[in-house]
Amino acid sequence: MRASHLVSTLVLGILVLVAGPAAADKPNAAFAGKIMLSDKRFPASAKSLAAFNAQIRKQSKTNFYEDKDKKGWKIQFAGFLKAPLNDVEYIVKLYEVGRGAQQLLATIEQYTDSRGQTALISNMTLEKKTIGVNKEIMITMESKGRVLAAGRFKILGEGEKFNGKVNFSEDEAAGKTEE
Repeated sequence: MRASHLVSTLVLGILVLVAGPAAADKPNAAFAGKIMLSDKRFPASAKSLAAFNAQIRKQSKTNFYEDKDKKGWKIQFAGFLKAPLNDVEYIVKLYEVGRGAQQLLATIEQYTDSRGQTALISNMTLEKKTIGVNKEIMITMESKGRVLAAGRFKILGEGEKFNGKVNFSEDEAAGKTEE
């Protein structure tokens, strides 16, 4: 009786291991290749796949307003890959788009616990002085030069204010230069 109990436990364990990755792949049907963004943490699980997908959709946003105290943006992101990640490292890249050719703004190295993940959840803090303000940004998750998922968002806030006045020293006003 103990041997049959051991075999049934082993079979149940193998089924859980096999079903686990398959269950993790299911959200990708709804969000495959997309990066969803939010100002709140994304849920790691839900009662059902439909509830999980509904919560992700409800929480996602594309416009982020500057935290004036911290002079930046804290953004949570969840990338849903089309195929499992075959590495423990991936790179998040931020590009400015919408003003001519896209320009690389930042590159962030990220690491996972294990290979084979299909959903990657993390966060980033963007500083106003390095990224700028009032920009449309494309975010990508890449591994070994291949784009795994992508999304777009806007960072909004107050730009620098200039009053139009320029202060020159007497030497500068007289046209003298320092040597």
